[in-house]
Amino acid sequence: MLKKKISVVMAAVMCLTCLAGCNSDVAATDSTTAADAQLPAGEVTGELSGGVDGWTYGQVAMGGGGFVTGVFSTCEENVYYARTDVGGAYRWNEQDKQWKSLNYWVSPEDVGLLGISAIAVDPENAAKVYMLAGTEYFSGGKTCILISENYGESFDVVELTDMIKVHGNGMGRGNGERLAIDPNNKETILAGGCSSGIIRSTDGGRTWTQTDFPVKGTTNGNGVNIIVFDPNTEGLVYAAASQTSENLFVSKDSGATWTALGWNPDLMPQRIKLDSKGSLYVVCGDKEGPWNQSKGAVYKYDPASGTAENIAPTENPFGDIVIDPTDENKMVLVTTQTWVQQPNGSWGDTFFTTTDGGANWTDIISKMTMSTNDIPWIEDCAMHWCCSLSMNPFDTDEIMVTSGNGIFACDNIFDEAPAFYFNSNGIEETVPMDIITLPDYPLVTAVMDYDGFVHEDISKHPQRHQDKIGSTTSITIAAQNRDYWAKVGGNDSTQMLSISTDGGKTWSAARRKPEKGKNYYQGCVAFNADGSRLIWLPSNSSFAFYTEDLGASWTKCEGLMGKDIYIIGDSVNPDYVYAYGKDKLYVSSDGGKNFTKKGTDLFLFEDRICIAPEEGCFYLPTGGGLYKTTDHGETFTQYETVAQCNSVGIGKAKNEGDPYVIYIYGNTKENQTIGIHMSEDDGATWTLITDEAHQFGGMGNGDMINGDLNVYGRCYMTTVGLGVVYCDKTEK
Repeated sequence: MLKKKISVVMAAVMCLTCLAGCNSDVAATDSTTAADAQLPAGEVTGELSGGVDGWTYGQVAMGGGGFVTGVFSTCEENVYYARTDVGGAYRWNEQDKQWKSLNYWVSPEDVGLLGISAIAVDPENAAKVYMLAGTEYFSGGKTCILISENYGESFDVVELTDMIKVHGNGMGRGNGERLAIDPNNKETILAGGCSSGIIRSTDGGRTWTQTDFPVKGTTNGNGVNIIVFDPNTEGLVYAAASQTSENLFVSKDSGATWTALGWNPDLMPQRIKLDSKGSLYVVCGDKEGPWNQSKGAVYKYDPASGTAENIAPTENPFGDIVIDPTDENKMVLVTTQTWVQQPNGSWGDTFFTTTDGGANWTDIISKMTMSTNDIPWIEDCAMHWCCSLSMNPFDTDEIMVTSGNGIFACDNIFDEAPAFYFNSNGIEETVPMDIITLPDYPLVTAVMDYDGFVHEDISKHPQRHQDKIGSTTSITIAAQNRDYWAKVGGNDSTQMLSISTDGGKTWSAARRKPEKGKNYYQGCVAFNADGSRLIWLPSNSSFAFYTEDLGASWTKCEGLMGKDIYIIGDSVNPDYVYAYGKDKLYVSSDGGKNFTKKGTDLFLFEDRICIAPEEGCFYLPTGGGLYKTTDHGETFTQYETVAQCNSVGIGKAKNEGDPYVIYIYGNTKENQTIGIHMSEDDGATWTLITDEAHQFGGMGNGDMINGDLNVYGRCYMTTVGLGVVYCDKTEK
């Protein structure tokens, strides 16, 4: 049995244990729980401290930016949980009015656990929360149950991969929940997989057995997508499979055995809710979602008579329904994958309310309002892919709804003019691809789906780059002429290279394509130092091109050929441009027109060169160490203290005249722990500044670390779904 212990340093020390190798009856042993460190709601502040002494950690503020797939109220006032498809789970912190990430501890090897497929909360104890985690294409498809008894401050992790697999970022990821706690015997837990049916635990998730659930998998790969206990009847539980026939099942012995319900909707169940009389409300679509649906229904099923009635107000696909526990005639229903014009002009889903049990519904789209809640980029973005609703049991006028952009909330849903607002403060689910830091200049980022941002203050929500091109893979700023910016994105049907000559305030598309009739997109783009030449190597080209007239004409670069090559200009001299990738370093001494191969036998290059503000100086991360040149790549000095360097960045020195602070992601010969290491003496000595509780799933798609050239003791790292995370030295 593989056993991995994860330590968290907070106000008190809490332990996390990762247990692997589960079979049909494998027990988790030597598990250290954190029950004695439970914290009441609101006590944990938004300051993400802990870890290495003298360091704090957090996420650069952007606000939302990804698909939140579930949101959950609890038995405790102001305690909510949320799950995302690639960015882990969050808990609402009422004291700071923001969400707090619960998965900083996820290691690069286990990055798939940032895909949270389901959440279940003890109905009588909001501190006790279970999460089903796994992502098909990461970590070998590893699937785990995460168990917390202290509001998600720490987890015991039990591996279930040998029994079921889930896919937190798969189709149908907004359905649910496929994880459920028996309210009459809370040691009994059921979990449904995308394959292998339903498994069952009778000891609080520590050991598991397979049940006889009749559906082991579905053709859409979504499998068992819903499990719901009836709290009023001991042992009674319902489950759904993500298919249009034979999709509803029932158990009367808490999930030990299963039979068909006897009635099935001819659509795919998305979510199921129960009222106090035991009636099922089955919310349906013709596909699993989140983007492929076209019609739907909401059925109210009476178990006593075995009959069902479609109470939906339209034939749209629906995402979820909530029932007022104080008045079951009052309900809220939300569509999904429906495109109507919302109050801010965007197109997305709509909401219906009823006060007579569904006999009559009111479409509130023409009456509602929408507010950014001081997160400016959401101003013209929609509530779409709405798939999960929660209602505050302490004030049933208040709801939250998930979307592809984050969480929205409304505090007066049954009023004449419901007022929605973006409620994603603290949720950071972007996938960053580029980080630029220059002396005396704000932080600039490029992210997938949302272009990127200019961060004057990393704690405040910034403005999004204009001329929105969606997924930006690379952004560049001319180091000696900062009015000149360029960014690339697009896809195989749309070329997107956008250029700004006023410091990112306004943008325009490149006037011509590098080659007539060929649609190039994404890749890497770089200005030389003075902005007189722009070089672009698209993702779907083996050649790079340069322009001297901002895209009016293009010429193929000579000597630079290949894919996945990163290009960057010298910080001072516009004649020098550097490129590297696939174990090859290229240097141009004529501003990017012609490149010469350098040093190919010396290095196993990683992804990104780090350019220093001085001419000719840059750092090369390699699988075997770290190298530095001060003569445009003619000669290199190896840092003998570094064992492995996957990425490198430099930051501001503590005192004037001191060398730049170097940050690496990797390890040193003195400390073999993989993580972020910092040197203040040009690599003579190193300090590990992250620990097992602050791993963030590794560098993700952007594969980049960078220092802040304006703030001593601060560095940034890209992630797979936690946005840009930072490490900050508390003593400046």
